[in-house]
Amino acid sequence: MRKDLQQLIRKMAAENITWGEDRIANELKLKLGIRIAPSTVRKYLNQGNSPEGRDPTQRWLTFIRNHAKVIVACDFFTVVHGAIRILCVFVVMELGRRQILHYGVTEHPTAEWTLQQFREALPGNHPYRFVVHDSDSIFSRRLDEAVAALGGPRGFLSAH
Repeated sequence: MRKDLQQLIRKMAAENITWGEDRIANELKLKLGIRIAPSTVRKYLNQGNSPEGRDPTQRWLTFIRNHAKVIVACDFFTVVHGAIRILCVFVVMELGRRQILHYGVTEHPTAEWTLQQFREALPGNHPYRFVVHDSDSIFSRRLDEAVAALGGPRGFLSAH
């Protein structure tokens, strides 16, 4: 049973790369009635889950820590103004300093308007290499390419 459990844990981790040791232990307990400590899950994962023997989530966290000063994150949120007016706010933030670089407010965001916000947020020779955004439909491939053409970011990471 021990070898089968190790293989099951590795398979669960490979098929669900965002799951950590706690989630895998809880899934085993809830769905299969198998009680296992998260530390045991970690031990099995470190015995060969990924090519480097590390949890894939840790690599993402390491990347963020190492490159935070050259990453900007952006997102939209809505604000209700008055009784019936809904405004969309676009925010661009540098991850390294956790500083707001730019924000813009509109009632009707479009890809063109969003591109202009990027132009204002990332002028000239800025140091940023990566822009992180969610999978909102406004962040199309065309918009990503237009932002890349601004001269700064050399790559894009999309957080979905």
